[in-house]
Amino acid sequence: MKRTTLTRRLTRLILGIVFCIFILSSSFLGTIILLGYFNASESVSYLPEFHADEFKPHPNESDHFKIAGSGYVLCVGKNGSVTVKSNIGEVILSQFIYYSSCEGTNEKWGLDSISVELNSDTTVTITGKGSLNSIVNLLLTVSKEEPKLDVNIKTQYSVNSIVHREALVAIFDIPVSEVYLKNGGIDINSFASEYWLNRQGVRFGCDDRSALIYHTPGVSSLQLISEQRRLFINLEYYLDHPHIHIPFQEDAGGKWEDISAAAYNPGTERNNFFSIYFGSRSKVVPRVRLVPYGNLAGYVFTEHADGGNIRTHRAVYFGTEDIISSNNAKHGFVGHGIPTTKSVFYFNSDGLNSPSLPNDPLYLDFLDQLKETGLYDICLHSPEDQNSNREVLEEAIKFMKDRFDAATWIDHGFFSGKINRESFVADGLNQNSEFFVADLWEKYDTRFFWSPAVEKIQQSSIVNPKKELLQLRFKDGSVDFWRKYLSAEEIKDMGFFPAFIELLRRRYFYQEELNSLRPRKGSAFPTPLYWQHLTRTKYFYSWATYFTNGYPRLSTKKPEDQYSIEYKQLNKLLIDQGIFINHAYFVRNQPGYDVCTTLNGKIIINPYFDKILELMAGMRDSGDLYITTIKDLLHYWIITENLSFNYKPEGLVYVYNNNDEPINGLSLAVRADNVLVNGKIPNFRKVGEDMIIWFDIPARDYVKLQID
Repeated sequence: MKRTTLTRRLTRLILGIVFCIFILSSSFLGTIILLGYFNASESVSYLPEFHADEFKPHPNESDHFKIAGSGYVLCVGKNGSVTVKSNIGEVILSQFIYYSSCEGTNEKWGLDSISVELNSDTTVTITGKGSLNSIVNLLLTVSKEEPKLDVNIKTQYSVNSIVHREALVAIFDIPVSEVYLKNGGIDINSFASEYWLNRQGVRFGCDDRSALIYHTPGVSSLQLISEQRRLFINLEYYLDHPHIHIPFQEDAGGKWEDISAAAYNPGTERNNFFSIYFGSRSKVVPRVRLVPYGNLAGYVFTEHADGGNIRTHRAVYFGTEDIISSNNAKHGFVGHGIPTTKSVFYFNSDGLNSPSLPNDPLYLDFLDQLKETGLYDICLHSPEDQNSNREVLEEAIKFMKDRFDAATWIDHGFFSGKINRESFVADGLNQNSEFFVADLWEKYDTRFFWSPAVEKIQQSSIVNPKKELLQLRFKDGSVDFWRKYLSAEEIKDMGFFPAFIELLRRRYFYQEELNSLRPRKGSAFPTPLYWQHLTRTKYFYSWATYFTNGYPRLSTKKPEDQYSIEYKQLNKLLIDQGIFINHAYFVRNQPGYDVCTTLNGKIIINPYFDKILELMAGMRDSGDLYITTIKDLLHYWIITENLSFNYKPEGLVYVYNNNDEPINGLSLAVRADNVLVNGKIPNFRKVGEDMIIWFDIPARDYVKLQID
């Protein structure tokens, strides 16, 4: 009896200890999760710390040059200070400050050895020394006819300089009133703490005491700190043009280096420019959309050529391997009329002993059929899966240009550092290498290059929350766990419990978002979609992907889950009005890439992937989703860079096409109820409070918008 009682007491004691451990562990875990939540909800900044007390406006009015413009007065102190005031003396812009951050030296605020020269009754020049004795010339031009200040900045380098960021920081004396977002949207009244705006813009203040900067192709990007009314006008910024280089490695070690920062040689010069409008002339700003013809969002399938054969190609594009004519396709990419940027090898993946593309009649006929549809951007995935010599390179590039009008290039096989040395991120741009090919790209007009830099740099910066927790870095692990799937803005807006549920949902079902603008990262996160990196990659354009989309759930027992995920993600893409550039391997047909399947011994497209294509085709036909190619999308982006706007009183805006070709389907968003284009009602749709309009502008012509 005593033994039984003792056993019961011991059992209770053990259970009590276990319960206490459970309670303590749960409390500790809950505390860590809650602590991570609060820390993860704090905004992440991508801007340097600024000490406002060190830069106060120059008080002595007698030391200033003054130039009266149309509706404002520019005041430039002999010490280089810049102030813009309204006609009645109210400060609009209180300061311009030059900022630079270069390798091998401390960050620098302001210029040294400043001199100021009044060139005429409309222009003044400020000259000074920046980092590493660079010479900076800031030319300010006042328009007498428009309420506009033109700003031109020339930076001359005297020594080799690796530049991370150089910016003109504009500090305003009036609050932010409108922010023009990187997706073409707008924030009014409620603002995030920080923005990366690409080359969109912002308005400060209202009525006569206001300032507008919008559409800035002459700078690298804009970044805004809303509450401090501080605008970084980046003249050079390494996160705007990510790039990596992979040196030759005999051991195929896979080493790489981040060379996103610009490299300027002695004697080189960079020229930047932008304009600021002052006063109330423009009540409404037409905003350039990322996609034409009034669509809400854009989508590009880019296919890497690895693996596959004529059977899988026909299955994915025509629906089944036994369809040999595109005219008979009812399924697949061709069946649904969905374009792709499709890369190919010129020589089959076995190397030079395999047939070249011109000698592979079945494959060539298949590609010719794709070209005849007018939908497909057919390009090289490097000529082969080995190093290509000069003869092979020119033969392949010329053939692709002549046959398919190729302008795009997708590198292959470069990561090891041993093969495909002709790649854009390897030796293709190196004039001293036997694999130099840039001159051939120029000769045959290959312009648009896939950049793996975003993916590679991102992978290198990923923090493993589990590893941090095991190393007892509980706070860091919890913060990283939250931020891996939710932006600081989402965490803050949702509150703890909804955010925690959403975190778990994304953790298990939506690990990557189908939006290359990456809204989960927040409004401050730089997300360039394409760029030129003039000091590293010449005048070629790069475009980015940020993960490989393998459609993993197509290979599970419940492939319908993949359809459900794509459905929700695509609808989210439309809501967010974003762009997704898809990096995938459609014809590879390996485990985890089950875009194809087998039925009665025949290779067919996976029915659930075909349902995804059907879903997207429906979104396209509704005018919501613009499905296009890299070649066509980058062409649209590049020509819309060369637009200009002239804001007139009473809602009149002139839009100029400064290209030698027309812009078709130009899409603008306007926060208004009525818009006329050259006196007529344009194509339009209402989306929330915005009116999205679209129209054509002939080459070297303009249209007149009347906005009410």
